[in-house]
Amino acid sequence: MTSSEVPLSNGIGAVSLNEAHDGPSEEERSAGKMSKQEIYLELRRRICLLDYQPGSRLNERELASEFGVSRTPLRTVLQRLEYDGLIVSQHGNGTEVTSIDLSSMRDIYIVRMRLMDAMAESSPLPVTDDILDETQELEQSCRQLLDGKDKRQFAEIIICLHKILHGLSSNGPLRDFNDILFFQSARFWFLLLEKMNFRQQVEDLLDELRMIRRSLELRDVRLVATVHKSHLAMVLSRLDAMEADSQLV
Repeated sequence: MTSSEVPLSNGIGAVSLNEAHDGPSEEERSAGKMSKQEIYLELRRRICLLDYQPGSRLNERELASEFGVSRTPLRTVLQRLEYDGLIVSQHGNGTEVTSIDLSSMRDIYIVRMRLMDAMAESSPLPVTDDILDETQELEQSCRQLLDGKDKRQFAEIIICLHKILHGLSSNGPLRDFNDILFFQSARFWFLLLEKMNFRQQVEDLLDELRMIRRSLELRDVRLVATVHKSHLAMVLSRLDAMEADSQLV
């Protein structure tokens, strides 16, 4: 895909992960500025939802202006996104959103499946009523997509589901690694939606949400991890089928 300058009309590298979770400073709050973490999450969301397509260039000066910060904190954010594998910065060529191929996508899904095994063995965090409510709301939102083709809403639901699953494990390194791999692979998966039966994908997600909700009602996080691993395995099978088809062409 030809690189293009990203329109910026819309909302951290080798940076300490602890720093990434810091909230806005007192000075930032008083000035109404977004914190580095908030900017990072917003840019990651835009990349994942394909507002910034693979190959698009990010304009550092325009981003700093949009978020009302100097280029120094913005560079910290961009370093974190580069560490996550979502962008690449090259001297003289600027900053560009990375691309991903089918083979890399497959490898990521294999690792994500193994991480679900680790999640099943980790000490879980409590399943609260709020988590149950959020899951039920996602299920209802997904059901509404059965007669439509709102791919962006589909992507939003998957991101929200990831957030719920992310909050069920007390294993910090597992959470961090799974988070990076999810956002690396999700954007490519959303690109592939154009080549797939959208209604079938919605039905598959709805089935997963139902089973996860029932597992959460039992307060069984191990079962939740098993359900999600099975869904990842199904996606992996579809990727293998697509790769085989592409080799036949």
